[in-house]
Amino acid sequence: MREALLRHDFGAFFALARQWSGISFMRIADACDMKPERVGKLARGEGRVTSVEKMEQIADGLRVPGGLMRLAPRPWEGRETRPASGAALVGRDQAVPCSEAIPDLAAVRSFRAADRQLGGGHLYASVLHYLHHKMGPRIFGGEPGYDSARTLQAAAALTEMAGWMAHDTGQNQRAGDHFTKALSLAKAGEGHALSANIMASMSHLALQTGHPDKAVSMARAGHDHVTDGCRIPTLIARLHAMEARALAQLGDGNGARRSLAVARKEIDKMPDTQPIPWISSFDTPALASEAALSLQDAGRLSAAVEAAEEAIALRSGDRARSRVFSQITLALIRTRQGELEAACEVGRVLLGDCGTLGSLRITQQLDSLAEALARHRAEPIVSDFLDRLAATKRQRALILAGLGTPPAGEGTAI
Repeated sequence: MREALLRHDFGAFFALARQWSGISFMRIADACDMKPERVGKLARGEGRVTSVEKMEQIADGLRVPGGLMRLAPRPWEGRETRPASGAALVGRDQAVPCSEAIPDLAAVRSFRAADRQLGGGHLYASVLHYLHHKMGPRIFGGEPGYDSARTLQAAAALTEMAGWMAHDTGQNQRAGDHFTKALSLAKAGEGHALSANIMASMSHLALQTGHPDKAVSMARAGHDHVTDGCRIPTLIARLHAMEARALAQLGDGNGARRSLAVARKEIDKMPDTQPIPWISSFDTPALASEAALSLQDAGRLSAAVEAAEEAIALRSGDRARSRVFSQITLALIRTRQGELEAACEVGRVLLGDCGTLGSLRITQQLDSLAEALARHRAEPIVSDFLDRLAATKRQRALILAGLGTPPAGEGTAI
C-alpha cells in the first residue's frame, strides 16, 4: 500500500484496501467523494488520479498522512491522538508527525522530498496554494499562537522552494521574483543562514540565465551572511561551489579550483544532522555534481568525468532528478571527448530514468545533448540513441503540457 501511494497508484491502493481490510468500494467512494464506478475502474487499472485536489480528498477521506502521498501534511495531522483508519491501513510506524511548535516543518520536508523525486512542475501549484492559504493568513492575519520569526523563516523556505519549482518549469522571471521575496522574508525572520542559502539559489539562477558576474556577487554576499549567523559547513560548501561555477564560466580556472578546494574541505566537516531545517541539504554528491560542471567549463574534461561519475554513483534513488542531471552532464562530457559509445550508454540509462519527471530543465538539457550528438548521427549507435531520445522527448512533452501554470492570483508567493 505504501508503494502504491508513493507512486500515486490509487487504483492499486483501493484494491488492496478492499482485499486486506474489507473496505468496500462503496465506502471508499463515499469517504473520498467519488462515484463507486470510478473507484472500481481505478482498481481495475483503468485511468489515473492526477488532480492534486482529488489526491487531497482521498488523503482526508481515508485519513492517509500527506507525506505518504508526497503531499503537504493534512490539516488534521498532529491533532489526532490515535491512529485513524487510513493510518491503520498504511502502517502506524509510517505516520508523519506534525509538531505543534513547528507546524510548517513537515510541509517543507514533504514538498522537498516529493520535488526531488518527481520534479518541481508537479508540485509548484501546491506549494503556492500552501503559501497563500495556509501561511498567508497566519502572517498577515495576526493569528495567535505561533512564533512569528519561525513562521517567517518557514515562509521564506517555502517561497525559495517555489522559486526552484518555477525555474524547473522554465519560468525564470517568476523564479527570480520568488527568490527576492524569500530573501525579504528570511531577513524579516532574522534568518542569517537561511538568507545565505537563498543567495546561493539566486547565484544558481544567475548562472542559468547567463550572468556569471552576478552569480559571483551573490555567492560572495552569501558568505557575508554566514559570518553574521551560525557557521554551517554544508552551506559554506554550497556557496563556494556556486562561486567556483561562476568563476569557471568567467574563465578564471585557478579561482574556480580554489573555491572547489574550500568547498570540499567544508563538506568533510558535514555534521550528521542538518542544524537548520529550513535550509536545503547540500552533500557530497551535490558537490560532485557542481564540480563536474565547473571542471567541464574550465576545460578539464577527465576530472569532470570523474566528478560526474562520483555524483551518479553516490546519488540514491530518492533523488531521481539530481541523478538525471548528473547523467546528462556525463553524457555531454563524453560527447566532447569523442567517446560516443560511452555517451550513448549513459544516455540510454538516463532516458529510462527521466520519463515522468516534471522538469522543463531536463528537457532543455536533453535538447543540448541531442544538439551535441547530432553532428555524429552517421554513427549507427548515435543514430539509434537520437531516435530513442526523440521518443522520450515526445513523451515528456505530453507530461509537461499537463502541468500548466498556477491559478490566477497565485503566480507568486506571499
